Amino acid sequence: MNLFLNFGFAWISILLAVVLSIIYVLRKLIVKSKGKNLYLLALNKNLRKHHKLLGILLVITGLIHGLFSSQSILSFSLGTIAWIVSVLLGLNWMTRKKLSKYKGWIYYHRILTLVFILTIVLHVVQVGGIQVHKLLLGSGALAGEKVTISDPTKTIEGATLKDGVYTGEADGFRPGIKVSVEIKDNSIISIEVIEHNEVNSRFYQKALDSTPQAILDSQSPNVDATSGATFTSTGIMNAVNDALSQALISGTLPSSQQLPENRGHDEGSGGKGRH
Repeated sequence: MNLFLNFGFAWISILLAVVLSIIYVLRKLIVKSKGKNLYLLALNKNLRKHHKLLGILLVITGLIHGLFSSQSILSFSLGTIAWIVSVLLGLNWMTRKKLSKYKGWIYYHRILTLVFILTIVLHVVQVGGIQVHKLLLGSGALAGEKVTISDPTKTIEGATLKDGVYTGEADGFRPGIKVSVEIKDNSIISIEVIEHNEVNSRFYQKALDSTPQAILDSQSPNVDATSGATFTSTGIMNAVNDALSQALISGTLPSSQQLPENRGHDEGSGGKGRH
């Protein structure tokens, strides 16, 4: 549910930003047409009537999106910067009389608008582009992909597990990687990532393509991290380990993997690449 609210309010904010930005574009088009395009004049007039309300809604929806995001609303991120700029846009309008002494409030409003649009675009690119359709179509972040064992004769060593389907959770690049693990005859039969909040779908997919299969092949949650997606793959391993711990009857499981401290991009360091 948190993921739906996160994405939902994110794209409500985007739509509000687009509508608010259209007013600026329309003004440029009206000037270019020398005020002769009646359709543009009427559209601009109607949008300007609701400009204040739309601006307030933008600040509110942006705040709610930040609250449901896996990052803190006060973190130094592009999303937070965009929200702060949206607040500054509102404050700019509220102090328009005082700003009339300094080039006029609209001058600063347009500069802040351009900064806001640029920051929003960069933020969308940073998080992996438009992903809301994946949630609506039941694929991707919430649905995941189930990976099944190719050699059913392999079993877990050093531990005895109870048959069943278990859910585990751990942190990846962001908190909230959840997996469903099926155990049968002391073997890990299948692994499915059922939910995640990873910031970039490319890194997530890279880890998903290799880590669950590696765990199934080795029958152990302790495998090499995926180069270029260390945080996500480590999160998947730890989530699987969490699920296995719930099924443990006797013996021991490998200890959880530690996440690297450096959250940079992959530096091509073999099996220990980072993202």
